[in-house]
Amino acid sequence: MAGRNPAIVVVGAGVAGLAAAKKLKEYGFNDVTVLEASERVGGRVATASLGNACVDTGAEYIHGASEENPVYCLLKKSGLLNQIPEMGEEAFYSNKGHKVDANFARYAYGAGESIIRYRGSNTGKSLGEHYAEKTQGMIDSLQEDNDKRTRMQSIFALVGKDMLIDVGASDLHRISLDSWQYYINMGDSLNIAGFMFQLVDKLLEDFPKDRLLLKREVSKIKWDGSFCVAPPHDELLLSAHTESPSEEKLCQYPVCIVCENGEEIVADHVIVTISLGCLKAHASSLFIPSLPTEKMEAIDKLCFGNIAKIFLEYEEAFWESDVGTISLIYEDDTPASVSTNKMQWLKNMQYFSVLRPKERFGNILIGWCPGDIADLVETMTDDELSTAITDHLKMFLGHSNIPQPKSILCTKWRSNKFIKGTYAFLTVGVDGKVMDTLAQPLVGSQHPNKDHQVLFAGEATMKTLYGTVQGALLSGHREADRLAAHYKKTVAPTSATSLDKQV
Repeated sequence: MAGRNPAIVVVGAGVAGLAAAKKLKEYGFNDVTVLEASERVGGRVATASLGNACVDTGAEYIHGASEENPVYCLLKKSGLLNQIPEMGEEAFYSNKGHKVDANFARYAYGAGESIIRYRGSNTGKSLGEHYAEKTQGMIDSLQEDNDKRTRMQSIFALVGKDMLIDVGASDLHRISLDSWQYYINMGDSLNIAGFMFQLVDKLLEDFPKDRLLLKREVSKIKWDGSFCVAPPHDELLLSAHTESPSEEKLCQYPVCIVCENGEEIVADHVIVTISLGCLKAHASSLFIPSLPTEKMEAIDKLCFGNIAKIFLEYEEAFWESDVGTISLIYEDDTPASVSTNKMQWLKNMQYFSVLRPKERFGNILIGWCPGDIADLVETMTDDELSTAITDHLKMFLGHSNIPQPKSILCTKWRSNKFIKGTYAFLTVGVDGKVMDTLAQPLVGSQHPNKDHQVLFAGEATMKTLYGTVQGALLSGHREADRLAAHYKKTVAPTSATSLDKQV
């Protein structure tokens, strides 16, 4: 590689890929190409139009509104966070058709949350087992107040069902109690609806447009090879081959990325940032040579969840103007059996958020649902969803005059062939350290002197921050830092954060 700049290809233009590419450029690497399979950048940070509003079909929360969080810092510096409205009031309704006292509901919800947010360490237990046991102890302590016990129990169940949405899972008893033993808590979450895509715009600033190639689905990543190309070696797309009569004049590269359209791009390094869902679907055939056994086992052990957001736009709001969230409580629910049932999918349509402010979004509710219920609603028609959800809301709110929405939009992350879900989670018995295994670069056997040929980034490679936008961003930084260290680049890039050194 003497005498030429290392060629680096980033596969995937989500937050991890864009963060890696941006930081590589800041380090001074000037042969960086990003390949994106779809027609747009951003990955799971995405938007769509509904009526006159632009809504977040992907991430909309900053998980940790503090200076520790680079996503928070970047958006705060841009001034966008000054435009975030108040969250609004919480409203709770019973399936008996009446409002639940908000003070009691908040008290009980807080008690349940303090239990479910427990960070286990090497317990080997499920979150469901822990939650059922601890909430039952609290309910039993109420002794003879049967009415309060019933109400507490149903709200504890609501907390568990909301947790399924947070994780993207279908059953609390599948989620490991030890899921967050390595997690870095950056503070409270902040809903920045309508602004998250600004992060993507920030990451794209100053990155050469001709080095971001859309609609470039990758079919093969060949590594640990010797792929030769003739000068000029600064051509963007080059045909890779392995034989030539004038070997001395050729540049040799250990990696060749093959696209579905037949293009072949050679590189010294490739940073793979595709989702865990796509790795699960394609890893066994994507890499030549095949991935090591421990890498495939890590991909297999990790789960990739799903969340659906159903946007419901109305001519007029049927909720009060100060309401920010609507929670629906089934009085016979218990925390011992928090899971989904496709035959009763509406029982997991218990949480709705109001897009605020009205001046920007109009009258839009978002219904949230997790796991296999999210998978199910992706297959339903707008009419089916509209009718079912309207009847559902009528039952809880006790209003027969709630109209059907004038328009509806359901996210389809599981159906998206380039993503296949939302984010990773850990099942019982799986240690978060498997994410470290997934993050490890591949070591070649034919050319062991050519280190870091294939690197991996993405939220599922971050045991400290998986499932978050900052986890994706910092994983991209990590791999850029790894290559900078490899080439002894000592100038710190301007976007470095103190947290980069911790993860």
